[in-house]
Amino acid sequence: MKSEKFRRQVADSMVNVAISAEEVHKINLATDAYEKARAIFKVDKHSGGNAKLAVRGCIKINKLQAKEMESVQDYVSAISHRSKVCQLLDEENRTIPSCQQQVKIAYLHAENDDYAKSVEVLHAAIRRLHKGVKSVDYMASNRVNLLVRCHEMQAICYVKSKKWNDAVDQYDEVLSLILKKEGQGGKQYNSVLIRKSALLVMTGNYVMATPTINKYLKNAEHSDQDLIVDDLDHALALDTNAATHIKLNEVDEAISVFERKLAFVKTLPNNHQMKSDTMHKLGCLLANDNQLESALPLLDEALRTKKHIYDGKHKSVLKTTWAVAATNHLLGHNDKALEQYSILLANMTIIEDMPLNVVTIQHSAAKLFFEVGKVDKAVDIFRQALHGAETSGNPQLKSEITLNLANALSGQEETHKAMELYDQLLNMKSLKKTKLSFMTRFNKCLLLVKMGDFDEAKVILHRIGGNPSSMANDMRARVFLTLGNLALLNGSIDEPMEYFGHALDETADGDVSALVYTKKSIAMAQLDVGEPDKAILTLEDALEDISYSGVDGKPANLLKAEIWNCMARVYKKEVDLRQAINFARLALQTYKADLGEKNPITLRNLTNLQLLLLEEAEELEDYDDAKSVTDAAKCELEDTLNVFESLDYPWTYLLDIATLKINMGLLAVWEGKHKKARKLVSQLEEIELPLEHSLVHCIAFLEECLEELELAGKVKDADIKKQKKGSNRKSKGGSQRSSRKSKRR
Repeated sequence: MKSEKFRRQVADSMVNVAISAEEVHKINLATDAYEKARAIFKVDKHSGGNAKLAVRGCIKINKLQAKEMESVQDYVSAISHRSKVCQLLDEENRTIPSCQQQVKIAYLHAENDDYAKSVEVLHAAIRRLHKGVKSVDYMASNRVNLLVRCHEMQAICYVKSKKWNDAVDQYDEVLSLILKKEGQGGKQYNSVLIRKSALLVMTGNYVMATPTINKYLKNAEHSDQDLIVDDLDHALALDTNAATHIKLNEVDEAISVFERKLAFVKTLPNNHQMKSDTMHKLGCLLANDNQLESALPLLDEALRTKKHIYDGKHKSVLKTTWAVAATNHLLGHNDKALEQYSILLANMTIIEDMPLNVVTIQHSAAKLFFEVGKVDKAVDIFRQALHGAETSGNPQLKSEITLNLANALSGQEETHKAMELYDQLLNMKSLKKTKLSFMTRFNKCLLLVKMGDFDEAKVILHRIGGNPSSMANDMRARVFLTLGNLALLNGSIDEPMEYFGHALDETADGDVSALVYTKKSIAMAQLDVGEPDKAILTLEDALEDISYSGVDGKPANLLKAEIWNCMARVYKKEVDLRQAINFARLALQTYKADLGEKNPITLRNLTNLQLLLLEEAEELEDYDDAKSVTDAAKCELEDTLNVFESLDYPWTYLLDIATLKINMGLLAVWEGKHKKARKLVSQLEEIELPLEHSLVHCIAFLEECLEELELAGKVKDADIKKQKKGSNRKSKGGSQRSSRKSKRR
């Protein structure tokens, strides 16, 4: 250009063009015009008038372009424009605005997950803010505010990068700055205090986390305001406070904190997500504290809310589903637990990033399937869990699953496979003299007893009982109880009672289950030797133990039902059928309530009650009354048989089915229905039973009764025929001849 004056005129014109282009939103034209004008003014070193307008225009246009790029998430381009703004501001010696742009650039790097670059930019901004200032005490408030923001963002970046110590250091810097600026009673200070304590909890540094969160709680208590921080920060503070109580094993205090949080969250708008999360945490804590009845409603509501908010495969939904399944399992709500476990098992095959430990869920689900008698299903899931444990490298869990799989195979009558697994565990050097090893030996003994090998079982049981290791302590009571029951088979009473005495001595304090089962065995031994009065006293003593044990709910109910069943047996032997029926009904009502009407245990007790009622019907003098009881009992037995046959894997209940058919056959014989009895005998012949099994003798007895009935029927038919033949001889000969002709024709 020819002269400085001409160049200035051109630059002024460019500024005017840029302003006009900006007004009509022609951003690119405005950008070019401002840049050219700024370049001319810079060469000629003009700084006033339109020169400042050109620089400000460049800054403004680059900010607009940065915002536009940010709106479409083109963060690289946005960073480029923001960097240009920083450069222009630096040329103008505008430190604070330039640092503000650096903070925004750092934010954009973080949005791109480049936390290292973000920290680098923030560090540069912090250096610039400190430049020329002797101490923070002499720093202007706008600089201090920006410095606080830089340190906070650095802390967040370090958290995202999992550099926990660096993050804590940054929070300490922030707290120090805010403390000098406004003291510790303000919103900003306490908000940072909460976030620091939450970070310390997340990293497991409870030593520092506890006093940090307690400092906020103290500040909040002394404040005149309801809350000194935002709602979300206060909710985070309550979560953090509860976590510190849990770490210190202060469960009651943690429950109290979560209850306060739940009450607080319910007052917030759009609270469904936070409320369901709080209910989940509180429910899990209550369940862990064995407050299962209080935990389940919270977990159920949490699950319903989460299913409304999220997809059924969402991680949060699956976690609560697991909590609901486990709590129902512990409460004995087996149908509901199986439903939730089935949902989890189904999702395992379609969700790659499962938020839960798959092996643990499979293991728990398989144990429940085994408990409810679905042995085939249990074996299948145990095998899946075992495969998962082998690949996960958890030897302890693998051994536990192997033991449970062996127990399930034993229940499946796969005795050889079960024995192989027991021996496999016992041959592992790492398990020697561990609690699992003694449990394996004991379960192996139970299998040996089932196989009829009593001698070897007794040898192993004596070794467990006599082992001085503390790892065997939990098994000793069960060992002596089993030895006592085996000794009863010899027909003596002294030896069994001695073993039962040892079992009582070895029963741990508070183990009411072991105590009750031992006393039950003692009572049955007393009954066998003809001492029913002593048996009743022993059983009543067991009921008192349950009442004073502090155990309640389903576990206590089932123990009582077990004792009531034994009372029914005692009174039956005492020929007090009415009292026996009363106790049997008590037991049945309990099983129906706590196990469900289709549970195999409930069905067996229903059968026993009907047999007692039939026995009572035999003694009734009134035929109609007896027939009414008999018909009702017969219908119940038939319904029970149908339920057993409809259950999954009915072969598992073959012994129950056989028992029912034997009793129904005897009832048919008693009623004189030989055809129905014969049909049942034919069905029983199709069931394969070991020759030494007691049911084989029962079937033989049924056949003898049926043969007697059929023989009596033939004799009766023969008598009737003779009577008819005699009457025919008395009739006229013509009619006899006519009859013979008729037969010939």
